[in-house]
Amino acid sequence: MIPGRAFRVIILIVLLSGFFRAGSALFAQGIGPERKPVKNLIILIADGAAAEQYTLARWFKGEPLALDRMLAGAVQTHSADSVVTDSAAAATAFATGHRTCNGFVGVGPAGPPLPGVPPPGPDHSGRPLATVLEGAKLLGKATGIVVTCRVTHATPAGFYAHVPSRSLENDIMEQGVYQNLDVMLGGGRRHLLPLLKGGRRTDGENLTAVLRERGYILVRDAEELRQVKSGKVFGLFADNHLEPEIDRTRYAPQQPTLEDMTRKAIELLSQDPDGFFLLVEGSQVDWACHANDPAHLLSDLLMFDRAVQAALDFAGQDGNTLVVALSDHNCGGLTIGNRATNGIYGHLSPDALLEPLRRMKLSARGLCRELGADPSPAKIREVVEKFWGIRPSDNEAGEILALARKYGGHPQDAFGEVICPKYTAIGWTTHGHCGGEVPLFAFGPRRPEGLLEAPAVGRACAQALGLSLEQLNARLFQDADKVLPGGRVAVDRSEPENPVVQITLPGKVAELPVNKNLLRLNGKTISLEGVVVYAPDTGKAYIPLEAVHRLIGRPEPLPAVSEK
Repeated sequence: MIPGRAFRVIILIVLLSGFFRAGSALFAQGIGPERKPVKNLIILIADGAAAEQYTLARWFKGEPLALDRMLAGAVQTHSADSVVTDSAAAATAFATGHRTCNGFVGVGPAGPPLPGVPPPGPDHSGRPLATVLEGAKLLGKATGIVVTCRVTHATPAGFYAHVPSRSLENDIMEQGVYQNLDVMLGGGRRHLLPLLKGGRRTDGENLTAVLRERGYILVRDAEELRQVKSGKVFGLFADNHLEPEIDRTRYAPQQPTLEDMTRKAIELLSQDPDGFFLLVEGSQVDWACHANDPAHLLSDLLMFDRAVQAALDFAGQDGNTLVVALSDHNCGGLTIGNRATNGIYGHLSPDALLEPLRRMKLSARGLCRELGADPSPAKIREVVEKFWGIRPSDNEAGEILALARKYGGHPQDAFGEVICPKYTAIGWTTHGHCGGEVPLFAFGPRRPEGLLEAPAVGRACAQALGLSLEQLNARLFQDADKVLPGGRVAVDRSEPENPVVQITLPGKVAELPVNKNLLRLNGKTISLEGVVVYAPDTGKAYIPLEAVHRLIGRPEPLPAVSEK
């Protein structure tokens, strides 16, 4: 028997040990009194994935995901105007801390919101909303975007652009170029170049020339990216989107993987002594689920998990990096189990689940490419057997062909819809998005936890960086009509795709091209810390506070954007 005094000492040691362990955990998560801002923030978004997609990927991988060690909660995903969000509204919430309408990028909502969603303020409709990326820039940090879609697509755009429609990709690209990000990697080269040079720009501008003038290293393939060791990099590896990961080695082996791009971005951005902000998106998980395509889904989601591991490798060594990984919404309504498994789900083995999926060697998009321009049921049977290891019947091949024609620009949606219910244990409920919660993963100091609304993710990220979103918005987006007393503000739209904000003050006339960070005053062109935004629905022009100070000759420093 242990003597009483010795017993009390042992109990005290155990209690103190538990206290110090708990205290260490609290300080590691930034909950204690030393709530210092994090140096680096990495946000990774698996577009279109929910819990079932992660579960399927875990079974397919045969071991835990890198994400598994980070599970922290869940996110409620709805937008301001719909129970089911799109990527533009979701990204805006994650980036700005505010809900907006589907299709809106980095601007406030319009119209009546859903019941229970606070209505926007009187000046909020269409107003640009400052993002955590823009705030990180003003804190002196390096900033980067890494995606497998066009860099002008909805999710990446939500972190650096401000437009009333996600379809305005030429405007989005222009803002991206003039935002002066340090690293931009993905697809979408076509939105840099004018029509005469083979691009999609109808405003006549060649943004590639602007990037070169601004000192960017322009890279076009994986090898060129590997060779970059420092500097500002703009790497667009396709005119459109990058290839699905499962198709990459067949159709575009020169393209880097998402893991390659993530590791290179971290290598370059981490050279900034003030730290960095990085957004990484596994963009095509969403398209895989839209198409009900398990082959595309698994390859891209597992590659996303490798990008997460790259972030964790850095964060684990650095000690002052917050990693947040999540999805913007569910897509496809994936289920492990379908009507064909009604009678066998109680003894469904991993091999029975996985064997049909292991035989799939191309995405459904790849199948469409292999079919050529004039497919037939016989050709469909041949291609599906060759690349998916399944030989559909003549009737099923005919059904695939009929659906492909029905779906027009999305013929890939036909394959999974016909094949999965009959030859796999995978079920799908829709080719669209879904409205349920998605998992939240986080690692590092000041990590968000619990069941959060989508805007709370953005606010938590801002707080982790020590940013005041209110002060950030005031510094980047001033209503030009309200902050220049005695001045006249007009928007010259004589060139509709190159509008210019014109400001007339006593003794001076200034021009601020929309979507750029430029102020032309007294014969000089001045670079500003933020872009000029025009809201066509309200006719308002928003300019950085820096421009206001220069126009009225105010000498005092700009207000800080950090929390007090």
